[in-house]
Amino acid sequence: MTAAVATTFTGPPLEEAEGLGALTLPGFLAEVVERSGPEEAVVLDDPLRDGATVRWSYDDLGREARRIARALAATGIGPGRTVAVLMGNRPEALAAIFGATMAGAVAAPVSTFAPRPELGGLLVACSADMVLTQHRLLARRPDEDVAAAAEALARAGRVVSLGTDGWDAFLAAGDDDHLDAVVDRRAAELTPDDPALVILSSGTTAAPKAVLHAHRSPSLQFWVQARLFGRHPGTRMFSALPIFWTAGLNTAVGSTLAAGGCWVAQETFEAGSALALLERERVTEPYTLPHQTAAMAERPDWASTDLSAVRCAYGKGAYARHPSVHPDPGWIMPVGYGLSETCAFVAGYRSDDSREQVKVGHGRLLPGTRLRVVDPDSGRVLGPGQEGELAVAGATLMLGYLGRDPASCFDGDGFFHTGDSGHVDGDGIVHYTGRRTEMIKTGGANVSPAEIEVALRACPPVKLSRVLGVPDERLDQLVVACIVCREGMTATEDEVTAFLRERVAAYKVPKRVLFLAEEEVPMTAGGTKVRDEELRPIVLARLGLADGPATGNAAGPATGNAGTAPTPTTTRPMQPERETT
Repeated sequence: MTAAVATTFTGPPLEEAEGLGALTLPGFLAEVVERSGPEEAVVLDDPLRDGATVRWSYDDLGREARRIARALAATGIGPGRTVAVLMGNRPEALAAIFGATMAGAVAAPVSTFAPRPELGGLLVACSADMVLTQHRLLARRPDEDVAAAAEALARAGRVVSLGTDGWDAFLAAGDDDHLDAVVDRRAAELTPDDPALVILSSGTTAAPKAVLHAHRSPSLQFWVQARLFGRHPGTRMFSALPIFWTAGLNTAVGSTLAAGGCWVAQETFEAGSALALLERERVTEPYTLPHQTAAMAERPDWASTDLSAVRCAYGKGAYARHPSVHPDPGWIMPVGYGLSETCAFVAGYRSDDSREQVKVGHGRLLPGTRLRVVDPDSGRVLGPGQEGELAVAGATLMLGYLGRDPASCFDGDGFFHTGDSGHVDGDGIVHYTGRRTEMIKTGGANVSPAEIEVALRACPPVKLSRVLGVPDERLDQLVVACIVCREGMTATEDEVTAFLRERVAAYKVPKRVLFLAEEEVPMTAGGTKVRDEELRPIVLARLGLADGPATGNAAGPATGNAGTAPTPTTTRPMQPERETT
């Protein structure tokens, strides 16, 4: 059980954690390849090969990562350099990330959602010395997008594109046998404290932050999350979550490899082919965001698809209700809290925790993690049950933000102040209650939009919800819920508020509920976040509080398929396809 020592809460010591292996990325890869060599590691219906199915074993992944490492070494990339990886979900992207670190460099997975104007900024933010990309991704040409980013190319002097002759020439440059010794030496010299990975945080208004992690961060998350999710060599996990997100790289893929399972990949999510993959590849654990699950469940062939291999389904969600699925009654979807700065989970429940337990907060602190709750006004460190700002330290905390003095990222005791509100209860359970900057002040009380949005996920007609505070003379701010309904379903304002009254305190229930259609919800370029700054004037106009683009009926029911969900890699509870009982 998580213990409170004075006012610092601590997870179990690393030396007591079960199932840990090597804590550098090359060491991790070597260990899983040695253990699971000929077994399948990655399956992809490859768009670059006209949809042909590609199957990589662990041996294949290790060999291709080494080829990339040797090629990088041959071109002068090594310690102190950064390799940007701009690829979709595909085995070569994994090999590139591991290969960059085998060469002694830092790997920086870059968002394929970023439009050209953003892409240059991302490559500059991560200080890319080289870009490994691909020629084609849906209708985009990532290599051409990089070429257009002149500012970034001033530093990243070389771009190599999968699907072109240049990729083959790049790999051929590493064919010299002496480079094996170079790669082996560099990998052996690495320590868990050396820089390994840059996570580029996404934002709706601010410039992205380049979060620099040591090898220990992703490696430890791989091992720990494999146990959280109860994965094993028989796991066949489907995920189309991008591996430039920590949820994709660590929670989905890395932890599956740590367990010896297989990643059934999709370069970009498409509901029809995803459903076909679940059936054909006998997927045991579909790791999908709620909007992805809903898109598959809305297909006419959903009920007739054979999903009998699925064991990891929980509660009353779509998978558990499927006629061919018989879930493992001992498995639940792990619930947790994490952020990019900790390379994913800080706290979480295990898949074998009780169903009643996981309804309380966001789990216990993970091994090697420390947490404090700090009064944001006085800076005083608080005790159990007291609400304040969450501050974290420990094994998977970032080294800092690139371009910023590390001393400016942490307090005097080495804790990172997250900007999140929460508390730790008397049983050592971490409770995340929302972003401090997003708290709605209404009638003298603070309301967390995240708490209401999480509650609304269990409301059957609700496809997407976003909760905002708008000015109010009497209450200071009015709590307003903006909702997109699932296709073919409707709801009324009274129905939504009645649903919430049974789940949240009365003062937290929104005073107004606005229904929007899909096309009315302004989203980020990747379709993963609502743009609050663009949604707010729509809300104000609908309420008659300000001029703005008036749309639809103020409170009438609407239908739509938002096809979106909050990104799982910022400071939010980490609960893809959280299903309720």
